[in-house]
Amino acid sequence: MITVSYEIEYVIPFEILFDGDFRDTWEAKDAAFSQEMENLLKLLNIEISPNMLAKEYCILQHGQGDVHVFFDSVKQKFIIFDLYFGYTDQHNMITLGVHVPLNMKEQVKKAMLAIYNDDDDIPKSSFKEYCSDKLLADINTLNYPKKCELYYQKIIYHY
Repeated sequence: MITVSYEIEYVIPFEILFDGDFRDTWEAKDAAFSQEMENLLKLLNIEISPNMLAKEYCILQHGQGDVHVFFDSVKQKFIIFDLYFGYTDQHNMITLGVHVPLNMKEQVKKAMLAIYNDDDDIPKSSFKEYCSDKLLADINTLNYPKKCELYYQKIIYHY
């Protein structure tokens, strides 16, 4: 089988996606993505409203949160935000993942590492790379609703 895609995912605190103002206030109306996040979205050619994503996360209670998948215009690339807010989560952790054509591997890896290597001393998971379309399989609507603790998580596609 010939691999034609590259994927990366990791778990990081939600606020790492945003600039300092949102990190300080957690006011969703003032949300702006960090420069590193903006660079990744530009590379993927995907537009996302930082306020929409921040508002979605800020209203969550423990034990809630859905998966949001944003696609580029030709549905060749996507970015995943698994916003599930677990009952024991004390650091606002989310899963961030991307799926791109294999020829974008080095560019995307560099952009994802820039977000991952944030200067703040915050917890993170290991950095996972795939050439097996794992994330593509994970976003299949047949996998949802998915049970997470006591919550049934939905998947929401954004085109």
